[in-house]
Amino acid sequence: MTISKEIQKIKEKKDDIGVLTIYLSTDISDQSQTRGEWKIRLKNGMNHLEDYAKNSENKEEKKALKNLLEKAHTHIYDKQKDMQKSFVIMASADGELWKVKVLQAPVETSFHWEKQAETEQLEQLKDEYPETGIIVTQQRDVTFIEAALGEIRDEKTFTWDLKKEDWVDYQDPSPPSATDTSHDDFQRRFEENKHRWYKSLASLLTKEIKNRNLDGVYLVGSKSATGDLGQHLDQTHLKGTITKNLGSKPSHEILNEVYNDKIR
Repeated sequence: MTISKEIQKIKEKKDDIGVLTIYLSTDISDQSQTRGEWKIRLKNGMNHLEDYAKNSENKEEKKALKNLLEKAHTHIYDKQKDMQKSFVIMASADGELWKVKVLQAPVETSFHWEKQAETEQLEQLKDEYPETGIIVTQQRDVTFIEAALGEIRDEKTFTWDLKKEDWVDYQDPSPPSATDTSHDDFQRRFEENKHRWYKSLASLLTKEIKNRNLDGVYLVGSKSATGDLGQHLDQTHLKGTITKNLGSKPSHEILNEVYNDKIR
């Protein structure tokens, strides 16, 4: 499901009792967050809604809001080790909507209890951080990352199988075949065949871009690898190139590097 369709589905969800929306800034690079100020903001925002619930004459609303606040509080603290720049929760009283997003894009902390989810900030992020692909090259292994809203939505790794003479998806039921080929032998064969290998890989990556309906892709890797692969990609798909060896880094760090270098 595309981000636009996902947001539209959230907007269409109505609940007469209420829908809780929390936007929480958790960016530790922000000077105001260095001592865990997000916890104070979370507590203050929840206290405000708890006071509202206490004063509500609607017993069903009071119970629903109290339960959702407790559930959200527990979930946020359970996920604090995974936090990046922001945390978003949207949840309806009837349980049909429960959407959680850990994002590497900034938000303004805010708390809402309405008949529908408050999606304005999410829609702004959609425009600023559209559905984008990141191709991370490591010669024999290439990772395709799909991101949007500052969130990693999916990733897929292809590896060159010397015996099959083909790129193999790590998620495929049949894994890459074992090989005793030495590093030197692989390097020799790579230099001899890289034009053909990268051309076939570019075809696979282009299908990923089109099937996912992405806004474009960023190419990440060494100068030689990005150059060799980039020449086989449709230049209308290529939004930028980052000539850094980031293949050994976690995906969220790669995403942050792309955002810092090319988007922010």
